[in-house]
Amino acid sequence: MSIRGKTAVVGIGETPTDRLGSKPGEPKKSTAEYLAWAARLAMEDAGLTKKDFDGQGLAAIYTTNHSQPFWPEEVAAILGITPGVSLAGGNGGASSVSLLGHAAAAITAGLCDLVLVIAAAAPFSEHGGHRGTPADTRDYEMPFGVMGPNCKISFVMSRYMHESGMTEEHFGKIAVTGRYHASLNPNAYLRKPITIEDYKKSRLISDPIRLFDCVMPANGGKAYIMTSAERAKSMRKPPVYLLGWGECNNASHGPRYRANPLITGITQAGKRAFEMSGVAHKDIRCLNLYDDYIPIVMIQIEDLGFCGRNDKAFFEKTDFTFKGDLPIQTSGGMINCGQPSTTGGMLHVLETVRQIRGEGGDRQVPNIKFGISTGVGAVNYGKNFGCTAAAILGSEA
Repeated sequence: MSIRGKTAVVGIGETPTDRLGSKPGEPKKSTAEYLAWAARLAMEDAGLTKKDFDGQGLAAIYTTNHSQPFWPEEVAAILGITPGVSLAGGNGGASSVSLLGHAAAAITAGLCDLVLVIAAAAPFSEHGGHRGTPADTRDYEMPFGVMGPNCKISFVMSRYMHESGMTEEHFGKIAVTGRYHASLNPNAYLRKPITIEDYKKSRLISDPIRLFDCVMPANGGKAYIMTSAERAKSMRKPPVYLLGWGECNNASHGPRYRANPLITGITQAGKRAFEMSGVAHKDIRCLNLYDDYIPIVMIQIEDLGFCGRNDKAFFEKTDFTFKGDLPIQTSGGMINCGQPSTTGGMLHVLETVRQIRGEGGDRQVPNIKFGISTGVGAVNYGKNFGCTAAAILGSEA
């Protein structure tokens, strides 16, 4: 049974992102406060109240600084609701897009009629217990100087530059486009426009990764609400239907001991999403792609089939702005809006919903009916990302 067009997003909520707690003595908020704030915004957007969610669905996304194993139950307690179905997002940055499919399946199966998908994190104001370091990272990465995602992605970017011939100009174009969109987004944290030269002059973080290649940690909360296509017709805002969805975890392109890190599981997840939706590439008018790093945006464009492998000419000639050939990162992306831990990935779902509703403001993509959002999680060493998901959303079922 397909979930195509059976459900829709009918409410979205996004708190401002901030970095409160990074300086001694400044006021700050807790994860619980961001959760409640995001939930209230999403419910107001949908014209619902907390009472509407008793006996319904709740999907809570684990954050990297919480080791609490009963997180969905704790979120229910924070929000003061009694769910009939609980889902947990444990796929890192892919969780928000992954849960679009999981929530749709629960609704389509008749287990519930509403699902609140929610996430929040306050890494600057709370320093919760971190989960233990995985044994392979502890034993085979850290002793040799591989100290986190920046280092791992620098290897991917170096390989990508070597195989494709991409230069700072290609990466800089994507960075400049994202910041341009952020300058038009009142919710973005970084809004000052940048140039290609600004990108080139930004400091090296882990050669060749530069500061403007990297996502920015932040505090914040985000949420969306899904319901059945039938109920969606009577909701406050125009429904945005889930038309296609795919997920792929622990992908391997080539031998598992020597996988190609330049091809991610978005290849399979995107293929499934397109097949389910029946939508053609030419009809997609907005790509909101998981952007922990600039090169990962470019690799996903290739993985989704919008251009060939290592197609320098495509990246040179294509206008990626909201007025152009293939609009991407129309919110400014996490790189400019901030990444509250695993909450950050929900930005791409919310922005696609906004665009399809026609709520993009000064960055509104014209004549949009369909958009795609992706999620990526778990930066592995020497292989592809651990968790990937893709979803196609549209204005009609």
